[in-house]
Amino acid sequence: MKKFFRTLAFFLIFTIFFTSCKKNVTGSFQGKAKGHNGDVVIDVDIENSKIKNVSLKESVETEDVGAIAINKLIEKVNSSDFNLDIVTGATYSSEAFISAFADALKKAGLNYKNYLKKDVQITKRDEKKEMDVDVVVVGSGGAGLISAIKAKENGKKVVVLEKLPIIGGNTLISGAEYAAPQNWLQDKENIKDSVELFEKDVEKAGGNKELIKVLATNALDGAKWLRDDVGVEWMDHLMFFGGHSVKRSLIPKGQSGKELINKLSDKCSKLGIDILTETNCYELIFEDNKVKGVKANIKTGQLTVNAKSVILATGGFGANKKMLYENDKEIDDKILSTNQPGSTGDGIIMAQKIGADVVDMDKIQLYPICDVQTGKLLYTADTRLTTGAILVNKQGNRFVEELDTRRKISMAIKEQQDSIAYQIWDEDSMQKSKVLQDHKIEYDNLIENKKMIKANSIEEIADFFDLDKENLKKTIEKFNKDSENGKDTLFNLRRLGFKIEKAPFYCLKAVPAVHHTMGGLKINKEAKVLNTKAQEIDGLFAAGEVTGGIHGNNRLGSVSIADITVFGIIAGTNASK
Repeated sequence: MKKFFRTLAFFLIFTIFFTSCKKNVTGSFQGKAKGHNGDVVIDVDIENSKIKNVSLKESVETEDVGAIAINKLIEKVNSSDFNLDIVTGATYSSEAFISAFADALKKAGLNYKNYLKKDVQITKRDEKKEMDVDVVVVGSGGAGLISAIKAKENGKKVVVLEKLPIIGGNTLISGAEYAAPQNWLQDKENIKDSVELFEKDVEKAGGNKELIKVLATNALDGAKWLRDDVGVEWMDHLMFFGGHSVKRSLIPKGQSGKELINKLSDKCSKLGIDILTETNCYELIFEDNKVKGVKANIKTGQLTVNAKSVILATGGFGANKKMLYENDKEIDDKILSTNQPGSTGDGIIMAQKIGADVVDMDKIQLYPICDVQTGKLLYTADTRLTTGAILVNKQGNRFVEELDTRRKISMAIKEQQDSIAYQIWDEDSMQKSKVLQDHKIEYDNLIENKKMIKANSIEEIADFFDLDKENLKKTIEKFNKDSENGKDTLFNLRRLGFKIEKAPFYCLKAVPAVHHTMGGLKINKEAKVLNTKAQEIDGLFAAGEVTGGIHGNNRLGSVSIADITVFGIIAGTNASK
């Protein structure tokens, strides 16, 4: 409500100003306000009492979070949109820009005080707070909340720190499917699986065999713990992700990470675990060769948390374009990201400053089927994984095995015309997949924005997306014949049995986007962070995407939720000893 009135106030101010202000002001005026990490200084050029241009003169705000927020607000003002609001994930930087903008207008003598009935106040950030706990968890995604719960269940005083205004991390915006060998649904479907087969599937990407063994051995127990202890509800069918030998992936209720995060959050509340949002950790307290807590910026100043153990669960660096490009030159400005804005590598950077080692930083995964404008992962396209779909290019030809690894499919798409793929499936696959049951809003938006079509014929699809009509028809005819014969003669698709023959037909255009960073902090099987001499850093643990070494050069779909659960449990358990 407070944010609403602040937004409304600014909107009314500028509406009144530009429609009724009689004062004629021309010149350049500088505004300044205290931001998250220092002063934000802007120049505002005014001509005849109208804003002509706003530019950033000085800022030390966090790259890829605060800087992006400020640039977005500058773009809004320069396009004459004065309905300024807080950019999600960058509250301090957004408020600083708005305050600096107000400061410049006041210096121009534009009677700001009359419209607001009080001066715009810049929040003081000189308060110093301190607290003592047993375990401090940095990051409130799946790994962070899981580790916090385990530490609390072991009788420890725990606090979770989160830099964004909301909790959940990438887990919240994921499908949260969970790979678990020999699970209860496999038993019902008579699917033969084993821990050893799961290990082999994950090992193909070249990860650390010791860590993979821990993951595979404990994956099923982790899924059961989420179900029985946390209350996560799993659906009654499985998904078959690329790179897996068999169908083994559990699906949470609603096929959304909201199910996990909501239940984990509820569990934290019941246990009395404090979660402090808008608390941006920037330094590990490292004294006498031991990590003894963290320092963080908060809205009113600085917070120091003294702790016996620190668990880093800050996620990867999939939203940090500079860090991505430094480690993989194929990830340029043209590649979008599925990640939430908090995934900027903070935990990795903090730990490296005290000597922590990293591994596989150049191993960055793209997700193949994402929104062509936003990079958002598209769940409507999960028919490819659940019931079957094919991918074609502009020429109407298949060009990759649809259940190959994410990296291979993504790179194959990138090589096609316009770096776009078109996923096609029929009504049978749609109905069996239950996509519309869980993702109707996304589906409707794709249709409305002409990124997807529901068509009565293959010809209609070709016309809608300007695909080669004859090639497309031949491609589908050949695929249907191969599927009927049980052998994909082009790419050896590992799961057949479906066809594209029952109208209506569906086609979605998509691009690959950064989805997961496999590299991160080196840990051992006890989730302890290692330094560059392969020694344990006393008091420091890590779990989730902030770590590296498990997934090698490719993370198989649905393995990350198993990863954050297994190593989140281990980190929380060991940090509380």
